[in-house]
Amino acid sequence: MQQRNYAAAEVVYRKAQTIEPDRNKDCNLSLCLIKQGRLDEARSMLEDVLSRTTGSDNLKMISRAEELLREVDSQQQSMRSSSSSSELDYDEVEESIIERLDMIMNEWTPFQPRRLPIFEEISDFRDQMAC
Repeated sequence: MQQRNYAAAEVVYRKAQTIEPDRNKDCNLSLCLIKQGRLDEARSMLEDVLSRTTGSDNLKMISRAEELLREVDSQQQSMRSSSSSSELDYDEVEESIIERLDMIMNEWTPFQPRRLPIFEEISDFRDQMAC
């Protein structure tokens, strides 16, 4: 993890968990998941660590898991706020595009099809016959 290759570190921690599972490896794996943006997986793993950790001898582990959970919460909060602001930006952009299209459409003259002269003569004759 020191080289910031979190995907490779995740593979290593998962393999280590199959050999000898412990809560410290779970926390390290959770950190890898957080750094990769896989916050739901990290939250699930950290909540599992906290549910399995009891006793005063594991205060350091509990503290670390809670700290990582706070990091997950803060990242999810920032993602929510950025997604809501980007939704507003999309609405503003969409409205701007529609306004510009309306302006362009209003500047154009309405389309009037041109008729061949022969049809002009026939239409006069047709009106006379209809009466």
